[in-house]
Amino acid sequence: MVSPVNASGKIYKFVHYGVRRDTERVDMDEVRALALEHRPKNYCRGLYRLSAAHLDFAAFRAIADEVGAIFMVDMAHFAGLRRRQASSRPVPYADVVTTTTHKTLRGPRAA
Repeated sequence: MVSPVNASGKIYKFVHYGVRRDTERVDMDEVRALALEHRPKNYCRGLYRLSAAHLDFAAFRAIADEVGAIFMVDMAHFAGLRRRQASSRPVPYADVVTTTTHKTLRGPRAA
């Protein structure tokens, strides 16, 4: 949750979505409904390592296109899995992809 007292909480409105209880995967129906309701300008998907293998980046792309949003993926937590080809690949779908080298690739900070 983003605090309303920090800079990003004052400038941006963050809307969170969840996972389905039965599959423990992102509920894409909820993602689409929230995107249609809030019409974001930037649509960001950050995630943890354990959920990276089951993401449907094509579905996220389609929703971003439907609402006219920039689709951004922060893959810092699963970059190491992507390197080993054990997760979904965001590059052909996202407008912007960000990562770090120190979290899962074991490189230097501030890369």
